[in-house]
Amino acid sequence: MMDVKDPGYIGIKRELFRHLKVSSDAYKDTYLVRRIRARMRKLGITSYTEYYRLIKANRSELDELLLTVAINVTEFFRDPVVWRTLERKVLPELVEHKRKTHSSSLKIWSAACSTGQEPYSIAMTLYETLGENLGGFRVSILATDIDREALAVAMKGEYPADVIEKQIPKAMIPKYFTRVSDERYRVSPKIKRLVKFRQFNLFSPTYPKGFDIIFIRNVLIYIKRDAQEEIFAKLYDSLEDHGYLVLGKTETILGNAARMFKLHDLVARIYRKNLEVKKHGKGFGGG
Repeated sequence: MMDVKDPGYIGIKRELFRHLKVSSDAYKDTYLVRRIRARMRKLGITSYTEYYRLIKANRSELDELLLTVAINVTEFFRDPVVWRTLERKVLPELVEHKRKTHSSSLKIWSAACSTGQEPYSIAMTLYETLGENLGGFRVSILATDIDREALAVAMKGEYPADVIEKQIPKAMIPKYFTRVSDERYRVSPKIKRLVKFRQFNLFSPTYPKGFDIIFIRNVLIYIKRDAQEEIFAKLYDSLEDHGYLVLGKTETILGNAARMFKLHDLVARIYRKNLEVKKHGKGFGGG
């Protein structure tokens, strides 16, 4: 591909990753070229060098590019098999483990949460599965994304009526949403209180820890394998020993990282920690 050797393209990548604070080979070029070209088309620019000069001179355009690269398409209850498996298999197993170990907390991380549909879907699933008092558990859902604008939408918790009516089962809408106008619904306070939003870069050297379940769906496919392996090592350390890792339906764990997790449900792309790695010290420490 000619683009990757173009000096203008190389300069754009360097500028982009200096601000993302990651190495310039973390993302796949095929993905970056698509995203950069989309911005250039919008502005009527055909030369990478011209676009590079623009982002050097204009911080707001660099911010636009950062958002374009970080953007993650999302929806409520995306990939229904994941939510069915969560409700029928994962949560019952997790509750049984918690009862046996006399633990009363449930801690879940929605990484790359975009505009909030995934963490709110998790919260609704917990109410549907555990009941009105959440089975007596103290529930906390951390929802993170690199994109501040997406997080602002997520925190507001308001979505177009046609989106809600298309993506949320009809019986659940009055339970978990309030209609605020003809065009919009707002997530109910009992759902919002379970979710804490925070800006976070997946390339950060240190990750939050202590999670029972981590969702990281439809973001790793854009990242090169070496960078993926580093992320998986940190996710391994972020999960409790009994923890579950949920990937997107087209994603899989490759390379050295494959030894860190055991497949728990193929169709739903759910994995569990491989404790043999921990026991034998295979050198997969995370930050």
